[in-house]
Amino acid sequence: MILDNLKRSERYPFSFILFYSLFYMGLAVFGVFMPVYLEGLGYDNTDIGTFLSISSFVGLFAQPIWGVISDRAKSKNNVLKMLVLFSSIAIFMFHLSGNYYYIFAVMVVYAFFQTPITPIGDAITLEYITDTKWKYGPIRLAGALGYAVMAFIGGALTRKNINAIFFICFVIGIMSLITVFRMPTVKGHQSDGNKLSILEVFKNSELVLLMGFTLVIHTTMGFYNTFFPIYYKNMGADNTILGLAVFIGSASEIIFLVFGDRIIKRLGIKFTLFGAAVVAVVRWASLGLINNIFAVLALQILHGFIFIVLAYSMATYINNEMPPELKASGQTVNSVIGLGISRIIGSTGGGVISDLIGIRQVFFLNSVIVLASIVIFGAIFLVRRQKITGQ
Repeated sequence: MILDNLKRSERYPFSFILFYSLFYMGLAVFGVFMPVYLEGLGYDNTDIGTFLSISSFVGLFAQPIWGVISDRAKSKNNVLKMLVLFSSIAIFMFHLSGNYYYIFAVMVVYAFFQTPITPIGDAITLEYITDTKWKYGPIRLAGALGYAVMAFIGGALTRKNINAIFFICFVIGIMSLITVFRMPTVKGHQSDGNKLSILEVFKNSELVLLMGFTLVIHTTMGFYNTFFPIYYKNMGADNTILGLAVFIGSASEIIFLVFGDRIIKRLGIKFTLFGAAVVAVVRWASLGLINNIFAVLALQILHGFIFIVLAYSMATYINNEMPPELKASGQTVNSVIGLGISRIIGSTGGGVISDLIGIRQVFFLNSVIVLASIVIFGAIFLVRRQKITGQ
């Protein structure tokens, strides 16, 4: 066992680097340009919000199911292979029809296989590197760079034919699948017969509070992910400038991914998350006030101090606090709450409200909501700390 760990600590995890870079390239193309594709078909903000929230809604059920399957499988890698393969096939099917019900059905199938990929991929990566000298930050950085580069290149590739996004995503998906075959195997720890209910995750009260707090911020991010491309294009940006904006936002994540471990070690998880919330207040308020495409372009730098901080901090916390039998389940539960429920509210609710008052006004409203959550959850954590220290 000791010799095995020594070998693992010496072997650089290039397969993880390749997987994260390719997988997030695909997310960039689909996430950034799917709203533009749907708007081009004539759908309004409510319809677009509904389509994109389907993924989150299906993920509410798909992610816990696949999380449990992963924890109970002999190899978590085999589960990941299946998810990457079938999500790649599903995404290729979108271009066949622009019919409302067809898009709805394909989105359901796509979401069932795609939404668990991130938490299960994180569970495999974090568990493997725990006993090595390697850090999660540089590996996740590959994903941020892949997302940034592909968002920019994707703008140029789809300028003349937006339908190309589906072929691009399919090719990237198959390439991602190949990298999964090269990953070191990580077993499912419940495969030996020690079965634990996924509900055990909720017995960690601090984790539940952190999930609740990040849910609010992720909800505002859900609105941003769905409607920023439309908002920015209506402001006068073309696909190339939109791609550049996403590139800047993703590239800005490099700072936290390089120094994230040190920041968390110095500040702790809670203060790190509250710092991200403060940045979100500033960002959403600015988007609600600024009406210049180049000023918005500069504002994208703030992106790197919100989403990646939430994702990185919560993934690290769960890997450290959950027992081996629940690591994948814990990651999927966090993804359901932070990226599932939040995006349903952000996409669907945000779409309805933006049709009533406008996208700009919703951005400003989001800043108020996050500010209120800082006050409320800050008070909760303060009272909780006083009770603990008083005992």
